[in-house]
Amino acid sequence: MPPKLLITGATGLLGSHILRAAQENWHVVGTYHRTARRQAQYFFGEIDHGRIDLGDYSETKAMIADVQPAAVIHTAAITDLDYCEKYPDDSQRINLNAAIDLAALCSDLDVPFIFTSADLVFDGAGAPYTEDDPPTPINVFGEHRALAEEGILAAYADAVIARLPLLIGYASLGRESFYHKLVSSLRNEQEVTLFGDAVRTPVSAEVAARGLLQIAGSGFEDDVNVLETERVVGRLHLGGRDRISLYELGLLTLRILGLNERLAVPVSVLDTYAGHFQTHFLAARSANVALDSSRAYDLGYDPPAFRSQLEDLLPEAWRAPDHDNEPSDDFQSLDDAGDSTDD
Repeated sequence: MPPKLLITGATGLLGSHILRAAQENWHVVGTYHRTARRQAQYFFGEIDHGRIDLGDYSETKAMIADVQPAAVIHTAAITDLDYCEKYPDDSQRINLNAAIDLAALCSDLDVPFIFTSADLVFDGAGAPYTEDDPPTPINVFGEHRALAEEGILAAYADAVIARLPLLIGYASLGRESFYHKLVSSLRNEQEVTLFGDAVRTPVSAEVAARGLLQIAGSGFEDDVNVLETERVVGRLHLGGRDRISLYELGLLTLRILGLNERLAVPVSVLDTYAGHFQTHFLAARSANVALDSSRAYDLGYDPPAFRSQLEDLLPEAWRAPDHDNEPSDDFQSLDDAGDSTDD
C-alpha cells in the first residue's frame, strides 16, 4: 500500500488541489470542518476522510493515532483577514494553537510535517523577502501565522514552513475563490477595483500543491521513490517567478479574455488607511510582499510563467475577440486576495 498522506483542510482551495494530485503516489486521508457532511461525502467519494475540530487537542491526537500518517500537509486555517481581526481568539485557536499542537504530534512520530504559511507575515516594506527575513506582520492573521511558524519549529525542528503566495484557482463545493470572483465579475463586464501597489508572486493552486507534495516526499525528480526522498526542513518559499500587482493580474486576465482593460481600476493600499476607499477593511493590508523563492527553485520547484498558468485556468471558450464595449456602471471591489488556504 502507498504511504499515507494526511491533508488537513482538504475541501479548501489548496487542500482540494493537493488531494487530487496526491492520489498518484499516496494513500490520501483528508480532514474537513466547516463543510456539510453530505457535501464532504460527495467530495471525497472513496477517499478516506473525517470531520475534525483541530482546535480540540484530544480530537487531533486521536486522529493522528488512528491514521498513523507517513506525512502531513497542514492547510486548514481561518484565512479571512477581517474575520481574524474581528475574532482574534478564533484565529489564535486555529491558526496558531492548533498548528503547533499538530506539529508536536508529528514530531512524536518523526513524520514530515508541512505547515502552509503565507507571504502576509510580511509588512510589504522590504520585498522581495527571503526565508531569512524576519516576519513583520501588520494584522492578526499575519501575526498568528508568524507566531505559528516559531512555535512549530520550536516543537519540531524538522518541520517545514512553506510560505505561499497568493494562490490563483477555483475552489471546490461551489465556494468562490478570489480569482473565481474576479473572473466572474470581468466576464460580466463589471468594473473591478484592484490594488496597483499590492505586489505578489502568485502561482496557481495546482502548482503550489505539486510543490508541497514534492516537499512531503514525492521528490523533485520524477523517478524519486516516495519513501526515499531526502527531507526538506525549515522555511521555504513557494512563490512564482513573476512579480505582479493585483491590478496587473486583472489586466492580464482581461487581455487573455479579450475584454476591455478599463474594467480594471487601480487603487492604492494606502487608500485603505486614509479612509478613501468604498470597502471597509478591519485588517491592515500589506503592499509588496513578493517572495524570493530561489531556495525552492534550486531544489527543483519550477513554476511555469504566470501567464501560462492563467491560460490553463481560463478555458478557450471563454476567450473573446477584442472587446470595445465601455465598462458598466456596476462597481465591485475585489482587492482582499488574502486567502491561500481554507477550511
